[in-house]
Amino acid sequence: MKYVLVDLTRYQEKCGFGEIANNVGEYLKRGIIDGIHFTVLMTEKYKGILGDDVDYVTVEHLDKDLKALGHLIDLWHTTDQLFMARRHAKGMINLLTVHDLNFLKEKKGIHRIKNLLKLRWFIKRSDYVTVISEYVKQDLLKHVNIGDKPLRVIYNGIQDTTEEAQTRPGFVNANDRFFFTIGQTRKKKNFHLLIPMMKYFPEHKLFICGKRRTSYFNELNEIKERCHADNVIMTGEITDEERNWMYAHSEAFLFPSRLEGFGLPVLEAMRYNCKVFSSRFTSLPEVCKNHASYFDSFEPENMAKTVKEGLAAWDKNGEEALAAKEYSMGFNYDKYIRQYLELYKELLHLK
Repeated sequence: MKYVLVDLTRYQEKCGFGEIANNVGEYLKRGIIDGIHFTVLMTEKYKGILGDDVDYVTVEHLDKDLKALGHLIDLWHTTDQLFMARRHAKGMINLLTVHDLNFLKEKKGIHRIKNLLKLRWFIKRSDYVTVISEYVKQDLLKHVNIGDKPLRVIYNGIQDTTEEAQTRPGFVNANDRFFFTIGQTRKKKNFHLLIPMMKYFPEHKLFICGKRRTSYFNELNEIKERCHADNVIMTGEITDEERNWMYAHSEAFLFPSRLEGFGLPVLEAMRYNCKVFSSRFTSLPEVCKNHASYFDSFEPENMAKTVKEGLAAWDKNGEEALAAKEYSMGFNYDKYIRQYLELYKELLHLK
């Protein structure tokens, strides 16, 4: 028997990391898989939530809980580069998953240098590294000398929510025609570029869904007022059921983001036969391929032209929509988990 610890610290968080942790947790409920017994690292409040077939160590009592296990950990999988509560021991393999190097563009000066040095140190202390896209792989190789450290691309999975419940949000009227976007309310998402574009769509509304308590949320409201964009609605966070309904009923999903290690929402939208409009930045062309229309200019009139032309050629039940949906279904958690199980077995010499 081999013992693998998987870091699920982000369990139940409302973000991409949280979705990954939730879905991995569902698989680990099965307990022993292919000769591997799993331990999960979680916050104290979720201890026990995955049943009795996995062991638990908590962020709050990490060393105490590790000692109480009664056995050593053979492989420790740190599932993102931001939270590094991991331990090192002789004979234990450390696997690190890097999701992005966004700090290189979001931070400046000493803060940028500190983050880069920290990542370099974490990678140096890892035995194997995985990344979530070819874009992240190239970005990592450009800024970090990993030497002969093994490096592999394993794309994120996406939960299929098309059969789950849908609820029309209270902010949407029954006869509304609308566009939709969702994500962290941070400047890197470029939501502000969409607001002046909406003057070219007086018959539509744009719903921007994300946390209210950020400086960027306030900035978006200020831009909305300056543009007199009454057809732009800042909704705050929405439930999963509301998100599903928005994907299913929106005429277009707009995603002009400038920094994405992967970009889950564009593939989620495709699952609902929703037309996707994306930027060409970072990983998005790699993830969307030819199943999205791209903003080649961020001038409001040009953006509107791109959307109008894309919608004019789009049939929600047509071949393009069905091809996009089929393509997006290729990103799933069965494949994601299978690839990591194969990697665990390879590193533990179980193959």
